[in-house]
Amino acid sequence: MARQRNKENRGLPTRWRWNDGSIRYLVPKGQEHRWDGKKEFRLGKTLAEAHRTFGGRIASFDGAIVTFGELFDRYVFEVTPTKSKRTQKDEIAYIQKLRKLIGTNSVIDFRPQHAYQVRDHLKNNVTKGSGEKQANRHMSVLKHVFTKAIEWGAIDVHPMHSGAFKMFPEKRSKMRIPSDEEVREAIKIANPMLQSYCKLKLITGLRQTDLLALTAHNIKGDYLEVMLSKTENRTKQVLRFTLIDEMREIVRECRERKPLSKYLFKTRDGECQLKEDNTCTGFESQWQRWQRKLPKERRFAEHSLRNLVGSQDELEIASERLGHASTATTK
Repeated sequence: MARQRNKENRGLPTRWRWNDGSIRYLVPKGQEHRWDGKKEFRLGKTLAEAHRTFGGRIASFDGAIVTFGELFDRYVFEVTPTKSKRTQKDEIAYIQKLRKLIGTNSVIDFRPQHAYQVRDHLKNNVTKGSGEKQANRHMSVLKHVFTKAIEWGAIDVHPMHSGAFKMFPEKRSKMRIPSDEEVREAIKIANPMLQSYCKLKLITGLRQTDLLALTAHNIKGDYLEVMLSKTENRTKQVLRFTLIDEMREIVRECRERKPLSKYLFKTRDGECQLKEDNTCTGFESQWQRWQRKLPKERRFAEHSLRNLVGSQDELEIASERLGHASTATTK
């Protein structure tokens, strides 16, 4: 019977372990020359750093991708870092669960029926993160992993291409889009920070992460200049908004609101509402407390304000204004 792994090492890839504050890789016998002659190679202090280091190493080996574990390593190293911080966090979590299920399996032997087995297992798993929606999220990542596997020469045929595999059907929840007048009436009972936030969102239509990350440095003369976080690692798309009088007044309110800080939308300590992984639990809690003060039929989601802004323009103009890659997304 195989020896059970220590608690801190459970969930880590095979031959990985925590040691002296870092994740280390126990190099297979005979492969030391690929790992600087070491029997145990230090990968990094965090799981993300370890994946990047390991992926960078195996990506340079000829014929390195045989198992899903090796394929996931290269994907996390090359593809995941190009996405937004929040997407990176979710994707690493999805891949970690997929690694437990099929990490040691051969990539080239994977068939559509295996994809259905993985999908159904994820749906029926009674632990946190189960259900049809969560299964679809995991399978969507796996599907893109196979797309990259073809690009990297690991396989020739995509086992999850259209017609060979289907996700669970999902019903789109219909989001209620309030009117401009509704929002301006509702914010009268919101706290001052949320009032400023909503007014600026109604003008710009910026994503939540981009609004909450705004600082005084985004004010460039007569413009509000924003590099969109969603495309920062790819196209580095920048949007510029002319500072009309209402926007200047909103910025002034934010700058003068205590505590003084470079951030327009700040915490009680003057820090950014966004955490490193682009989550914003404090802001979301404030939003929910405000919404609970409104009658149920008058409540609305934060994202609905972006939809409201987009619906006020022609398709092409709305797409450019919202910073979408294509009009299909806007539509």
